[in-house]
Amino acid sequence: MNQATLQKQDWTWVGRFVAVIVVALILASAIGSMDLFAKTFVIDGKLSASHLVRFLGYSTALGALWMLGQRATIALQKHGGRWSFMQHLILPVVTLIVVASTNSIALLVLKPMMNASLNNIYNWVFIVGIVGCAVWVVMAVLGQSASLTEAFTSAAGRISATNKAKICAACGTENEPSAKFCKQCAKKLSDTAAA
Repeated sequence: MNQATLQKQDWTWVGRFVAVIVVALILASAIGSMDLFAKTFVIDGKLSASHLVRFLGYSTALGALWMLGQRATIALQKHGGRWSFMQHLILPVVTLIVVASTNSIALLVLKPMMNASLNNIYNWVFIVGIVGCAVWVVMAVLGQSASLTEAFTSAAGRISATNKAKICAACGTENEPSAKFCKQCAKKLSDTAAA
């Protein structure tokens, strides 16, 4: 199996993350706009089921986006190539998008429970978070964020190292770590054929 085939197989997970993001956004929007959810309330009529559904769906999409950025950073660190310059820029940009978006998504469930002073504290927490992420992006552009990026990817790298997919020696298909036989060609997988 050549290097191009290995790199192509290593990026098949991107489609799964994109699918989770798209499905979560569509479901949150569709279910959240249903009359049943919009007219059903919790907490003294202040918080609707529609807000809860949208919060859950949009939060899932943001979580998947951040994990996608984290995994893309790890993959670029492993394979390098012509896109290696992006390895320290992807995660800061994705984190900035996630933190900025989380502000309005969290308000879906928190706003009915906040007074003016609590709302002001909430706003300042996100202002500091967004400015911090923006500084991280600038540091990444200047090539000074390697240690910070490493801190955010090292735990994920350790977790993924224990859950390596098994690559079939016969056809090159990526299989689950616990698989005994290839899902594509049904050949027996060796225990040492981990990606």
